[in-house]
Amino acid sequence: MQFYVQTGGTELNSFEAALFYITYIVVVAGIIILVFRFYKGQRMFALMEALVILLATGFIIFAILDTIFYTANAYYITAIAGIATLILIIAKNLHPKLRNMLAVTSSMGVGILIGLNGFYLAYFLMLLIAVYDYIAVFVTKHMISMAREMSSRNLAFLIGSSDVEAVPNTYMTKKDLSSFKKNFKDSKNKDPFIKDLVKGGYVPMVSQVQLGSGDLAIPLMVAVSVYISFLNYFAAIMVTVGSACGMIFTMYLLKKYKVALPAIPPLFAFVSLFVAIIFAMQNPGNFPVWGGFLVISIVTIAFLLQKLRSRDSP
Repeated sequence: MQFYVQTGGTELNSFEAALFYITYIVVVAGIIILVFRFYKGQRMFALMEALVILLATGFIIFAILDTIFYTANAYYITAIAGIATLILIIAKNLHPKLRNMLAVTSSMGVGILIGLNGFYLAYFLMLLIAVYDYIAVFVTKHMISMAREMSSRNLAFLIGSSDVEAVPNTYMTKKDLSSFKKNFKDSKNKDPFIKDLVKGGYVPMVSQVQLGSGDLAIPLMVAVSVYISFLNYFAAIMVTVGSACGMIFTMYLLKKYKVALPAIPPLFAFVSLFVAIIFAMQNPGNFPVWGGFLVISIVTIAFLLQKLRSRDSP
């Protein structure tokens, strides 16, 4: 199957749709921030979480059942998918550790649904979300506050992972080290593993990573959209590999700079890089197309690194 680059109304309509989606995201984010500030209960957030899971995860379950039982009545499949999703919602509230699983399935549902609209919409939308994510983390910083609130309420909009990291004493300031020793002594911690770490000249610190569900949904959206537009499995796989490389690069930046990071910009950079490779492989002579994606990738990575280095410098 040959790739094609369509011009004309498709890009314009897709750009308008992408603007609608990003406006919707910004407005909803603003509403959520206001709710977090003035509402300290849990019920409203539980209902909001349940609605998202019901629509997104329910769509995934429906799609799976519809594929397996393709001759069955669609109303029956919808009812079974709805009941199964409600059971999962109840199970998550009883067992909070299920949060990550439902965040992943909900991300899959959102990514697939938007990706069905085609490549131009998905790519324009990812570009706009990358810009928004950068501003929300580095400028307004409201994304950090949202992540903290969602994590404290154990909402299935984040995928979290935590571990204990042994940090050498030499990496800490005298003030922080003195404070740790005092708190450690007052706590009377009897864990032999922790005691051995402290005696060996290390400080046990909790290392935590919170990944927004959108950081999974957006790359999946582009991967799905590439297949929908070009009917080529290889292209979709290449975008998926690019997303994985972008995630690895994000983890590297987190490890190196130890600051809150917007995940979408590096993901977008590597997705753009692999999209450039796809078009270059298909038509090497069409440099304006694949060269444009390549330039976008390089500029995005350079801009992000420049920002991180400026924060890291004295």
